[in-house]
Amino acid sequence: MKIGIISINMYSKGLNFACPLHNYAFQQFLLKHGIESTVISYKPIYFNNYDLRHPYDYYVRMCHNFEAKGREKEGSEEWERISELREAWKELYRERETRYDKFQNFIDSHYIKTEECYDSDLLEIRDPGFDCYICCTDVIWKQEPNIGYDRGFFLASGAMEDKWKISYAASRGVYYSETEEDEKTFLHFVEDINAISVREESLKEYLEQNIENEVTAVIDPVLLHKKEFYDPIIKKPETEHYLFLYYVMEKAGDTIEKAVEYARAYGLKIVEITDRPLKEGRLTGYEGIEKLYQYDMGIEEWLGYIKYADCVFTNSFHACCFSILFEKQFYAGYRHGDKVTHVLEMFGLSDRRISRKRDILTVPLPDIDYDKVRALLEAKRAESSDFILSAIRRMEKSEPPKRNYEWWKRRLRYRVFSNSCVHENLYKGTYDESTGEMKRFETGSWEFWPKEIMQNDGLSRFRKNQFARKGYLPDGWRIRFRIDRRWFWYLEDGSIMLQSEYKKSIHPAIKKFPDCGRIPYLPVTRISVVVAEALWREGMSEYTVVYHSGTKSPELICQYGEEEGEISRLSTGSVEYRIKRQTANDGNTRILENKFQYPGYEFLGWRMRIREDDRWYWYLDDGMLSLQSEYNRDRDGERCLLKDGEMLPYIPANYVATVVLEAVWEKIPPTLMQKVKNRVIRGGKS
Repeated sequence: MKIGIISINMYSKGLNFACPLHNYAFQQFLLKHGIESTVISYKPIYFNNYDLRHPYDYYVRMCHNFEAKGREKEGSEEWERISELREAWKELYRERETRYDKFQNFIDSHYIKTEECYDSDLLEIRDPGFDCYICCTDVIWKQEPNIGYDRGFFLASGAMEDKWKISYAASRGVYYSETEEDEKTFLHFVEDINAISVREESLKEYLEQNIENEVTAVIDPVLLHKKEFYDPIIKKPETEHYLFLYYVMEKAGDTIEKAVEYARAYGLKIVEITDRPLKEGRLTGYEGIEKLYQYDMGIEEWLGYIKYADCVFTNSFHACCFSILFEKQFYAGYRHGDKVTHVLEMFGLSDRRISRKRDILTVPLPDIDYDKVRALLEAKRAESSDFILSAIRRMEKSEPPKRNYEWWKRRLRYRVFSNSCVHENLYKGTYDESTGEMKRFETGSWEFWPKEIMQNDGLSRFRKNQFARKGYLPDGWRIRFRIDRRWFWYLEDGSIMLQSEYKKSIHPAIKKFPDCGRIPYLPVTRISVVVAEALWREGMSEYTVVYHSGTKSPELICQYGEEEGEISRLSTGSVEYRIKRQTANDGNTRILENKFQYPGYEFLGWRMRIREDDRWYWYLDDGMLSLQSEYNRDRDGERCLLKDGEMLPYIPANYVATVVLEAVWEKIPPTLMQKVKNRVIRGGKS
């Protein structure tokens, strides 16, 4: 049976020492028991395009993007965060390179891993070829803010369907679901795992209350071995008689302060290390201590500093694990969540928890009785070993059960964005912006973001293409969609393919869907968004032109002939002249001379309103359309006034049925009217 291990391994943004170690320990444990496995090179969902060797370059690009969009002027917290990180990583540029290279050398030297790097999207369509997948340890089951769950860590991507699934020492951390629906997703993913083990008792108890599967609590993989296992890779430090201070994720003020007090009291040098981007650490403000700060430390060195320390102060779960394994006197500072609390409780070491208020000098703690701890560790090691080895042996002898995944995929919900694609002479058209938001991109394309949510059941329909392109008519849609980070095409044969890998010459055509046709069911486990891209064909619509008197006065005179059109008086009292011949929407038809007369009024020109389907629009000065019922001059601008003899402009709409040119009149001032009458009278007398 081919086994793939997936976890936080090579792609830890902070270059956390424990991430490569717990994978190494787990893979070596399996090999020790005759079980071969492969570590899947895997980028977590939150990794994005992070530059692991040069974070400075990554944050420079982010800052450039912010500046290009003018977002740095807003004074946002996000801008401050990324600009601070940019400067912090700039200071550590060379040290980060060294640390990364040491990590990569450890991985290349000690891992059996896949050559291809996967992520949750790639695992949706590409099978690495394993019969059994194991998601292994650490905080892999958290919900990432604004992203969601990483399905790879839950073994829930498409390639893993109907394969054996095992979780070993999985943790949820302090991240919980934002909604009830999110929690259903979390439990659904976990329920699909054939053999479930977790790291914390709290998670075990929660799962047992909410799913039917059996759940086992196990120790972290680094504790599956005796301490001698690590001797071949440990690098002994040259420094002697030191306190090792290691803090992660948080500022760890309590851990640092107590470490300084202890070092001063016992005359120890402090060796400080962190995953934070700090050039000189956090001990620069403390006097009366000798310190060594070494950001560019490697994994072998980190292990050596723990093993040979006089004492360890940390808020790290894995530093606690190795302190216990190497039988060190150690103190654990505050840390979010209960993973540190749990490992201390497991081995009867809860009293090693410190805080700012606790005086460990006046009332020193007794040395840890490692005879008791060793016995507890041996028992936990046996239980945990039995769980994973029994699960694998059981699965080697049978086929995994077949399950129905389609029902879950069909309940997925997403929005469908309509995109005009990039062309010349594009207009936003007649989308109802009360039902969504219209976007204009730097490329020149338009995109409509609807409020409506679709369901992945194959029954929803595309919206009608209401963008406009001069000289072209809508010709359907093609769809691309994003699962997590990557974009996919939907092809003619019903398959899906990464957009970045699609080649027209060798792959099936991208499927064309008709306007208002059904949106296909997408056979994937997550859909973040679908974009329907407009297709076009050469052509133009035709419409009926109507000249409208613009007034219902009985004094109105109509002098249009009936050769080209029909005259009719409406029930409102106004008069229309309807042209018999259809007019092409090409901007090349000249407006007829006005032949309405309205005594006492001067003709100013024509206002144009357009009917598309059953809705009426005004044509505006800027060439856009505004829904007549919602027109607001302050917001939308002036309605266009067309003069006799001008060309009818191109109307940015695809389905124009009727264009009405309404005459606009202005009352002639009385003084001017009197002058006209006097001139007529004088002319009569002569």
